[in-house]
This record gives sequence, structure tokens and C-alpha cells, in this order.
Amino acid sequence: MITTRTGSKRLLRDLNRSIALNLIAARGPISRTDLARESGLPAATITRIAGDFVEAGLITETGSEESSGGRRPVLLTINPGAGHVVGVKLREDSMTVALCDLACTVVHYCEEPFASGIQPYQAVEAICVAVERCIAEAGVSRSGVFGVGVGISGLIDSARGLCRYSAILGWSDVELGPALEYKLRMQVRIDNDVNTLAVAERHFGPGRNVSDFLLVTVGRGIGLGIVVGGEIYRGARGGAGEFGHMTVDTSADAPLCNCGKRGCLEAIASDYGILRAATGEDPGHHVEDAMSALLVRAGNGDTHVRDIFARAGSALGVALANLVNIFEPALLLVGGEGLRAGDLITEPMRATLPQHVFGRSGEDVTLAVRRTTEVEWARGAASLVLREVFRTPIYDTGEEPVIDTLLATHHRRARKRG
Repeated sequence: MITTRTGSKRLLRDLNRSIALNLIAARGPISRTDLARESGLPAATITRIAGDFVEAGLITETGSEESSGGRRPVLLTINPGAGHVVGVKLREDSMTVALCDLACTVVHYCEEPFASGIQPYQAVEAICVAVERCIAEAGVSRSGVFGVGVGISGLIDSARGLCRYSAILGWSDVELGPALEYKLRMQVRIDNDVNTLAVAERHFGPGRNVSDFLLVTVGRGIGLGIVVGGEIYRGARGGAGEFGHMTVDTSADAPLCNCGKRGCLEAIASDYGILRAATGEDPGHHVEDAMSALLVRAGNGDTHVRDIFARAGSALGVALANLVNIFEPALLLVGGEGLRAGDLITEPMRATLPQHVFGRSGEDVTLAVRRTTEVEWARGAASLVLREVFRTPIYDTGEEPVIDTLLATHHRRARKRG
């Protein structure tokens, strides 16, 4: 159990550093004077913290802004290259690995296949090899990589690094995080893959200035990331967000879902549901070619196929309206590979959503729709580690704050150069 740190000089130091770093990241380029004013910290404290950050290479001094008189202030900004993190998106028979800088920009990425039905011990080895390969290909020093994030479809206990259940991998109760940490000798964080995307959007995307938002992904399945009060909501055991398995059709002949039930949203609006409705067969996990062929048919005027997409979009719109009614988010993000269908699915979705929102609940909700690439999924996984850099250090996690690691790493490099 993570406990709150007690008051101490070290806690005060860590909090002041965190406040300054977060403000530089959010407001930069920013002057020391503005940083002191916005943080509420004494100018002397800001000068000392900024000096440590500049000396370590964590932030850089950039061009001066206009001055009303006297010396023109120097501006501070985060140095993205001061450190790196790795993100891994696991699929049923392959993975995407991305190396990101401190701005969560992808510097390098690679794809790595593996056999379907891979056992956990084999996956640990494959992930480690792929991570080391990505770091080496990017030409980045391993000592400057602060950790690895892993995104997996399924029920994940992120606090323990435990994959409780993953249908696509066939795993139950796999201690993936601890195994990878032991093998890689660096910090590892794992989470449900949709949650990783939500973390990336929260810290480095449109959710940056929004404390309450929802992220819905549509693809082979349908997922939901819930951000409440700026934090991911995971439920009592990490299973919150199984949005795709809410029941939207209770009729006797409701479509069969791959979870074994009938009438799930996923059985109607996901790639799986759309392809099954069009072909009458389970499409399996590899759906890209089949979906591309289906879109060609729709584009050629096949009314049966177009009706299937329309039903999928309408069902999705109703389900999204239910989310708005329950959570009243400021922002509703809809992404995923399933949006390759474009207007075929988004037009009925947009038309249906407002018809089912209660009262005025949806009037102030911003809806943003865009496709998600495999590299963006891996970037999301990387953000699991990167958010530790910017998280307020008020909890005792048993680990050294990442800012301390960053500063110590660069001080060691400076001494070697000297």
C-alpha cells in the first residue's frame, strides 16, 4: 500500500522541484521571474532549482523575451533529450516498441513479431530483446533510459505489475512487471492499453488542461479510459473501462460477442462485430485486410455493408451518450483503428449521440475524433513511465523520485566529461 510522505526538508525540496519542473513543462519557455510568480515560491528558491536543472541539462536557457526595461530575462524550457523512456504495445503475435524523449515525442520505433500463443516467460525474453534493440538502433545511452511502459489488452493490476487476464494472449495472473524489471534492471510499468493512451492524452495531449475526460477506442475491440480528477480511474481491481461489453441489444437473436455473450456493444460496433455481421464468421484477430475489402464494397455502393456500418455508428453514438450522462466529461475522445471507416461510422455516431444525452449534459462536452496508429499505442505505454517525472512526489513509493535520478545521471556524466 502506498502511503503519503510525512513532512520533512526532503519532501519540501522534492515538492518545490516538482512544482518548478511542471510549470516549465506546461508554460515554457518561461522566465525565472514568471516562474516564481506562478509557483508562489521565493525567487531565491527558483534560482537555485533552475540552476540545478540547467547544470544537469534537464532544462535549457533559450532566447530572451521582450523587456519593459533593464536586462532582458532569459527563458527556461524543458530539454526533451535529457532522458528517454520506452513504450511497448503488445498484440497477440507482435509488438510495437517506441523510444520517446521527455516531451513524449517518438524518437525511434520498431516492430517485433512473435508466435501466437506465446508463453509469459517467452514474452519476457522477447520484450527485453526488442527493448534493447530499439535503444541501440536509436543510438541512445542506456543509462539515460529511465524505464519501460507496457500496454496490454485485458484486466491489469498496474500497482503490482500483474496481468490478471488477457484474452488475446491467453494469460492469467502473470507477474509481467516484476519479471521485466528483474531482467532489464530498470523501472517497468504496465497497464491496460487503453489506459496508457489516456495517460498520454492527459499529460501530453488534448487532456492536458482537462481534469475529467473519457477516451473511447474502437478497433478489434472497444475500450474505455476514464480520467477523473486528473487520474486514471481503474476500479477496485483494475477492471474499470470494459465499455465494449455493456449490453446494447437484449433481443433473442442479438449478435454474438467474442466474450461469449450476446448483444455487447463490441458485437455490433467493433471491427469484429462489423465483419461478423458481414460474413457470418468469426474474423479472428487479423482484420486489416478484411476491413479494407469491406470498405471497398461500401465505397462501391453495397447497401448491405453500408447498413452494417450505419448500425455500428448508431450503437456507438447511443453508448457514448450513456457515458456522457454518467460522467459529464469536459472532453470525449474517440480513437482507434476502427475509425478507418471514416464517415460511414462517424456520421451516424455524431447524429445519434445528442439524441440520447439527458438534459443539457452534452452541451459543454467537446468531442474529438481521430484514428490511432500502433506507434501511438506504444507512445501511450511510454507515458506510463514519463508521467513519473512530472508526478507530485507526495506518496512514498519506495523508489527514488525520477527527478533525482535525472539530476544524478547528468551530474555523473558531467563529472566524467570533466
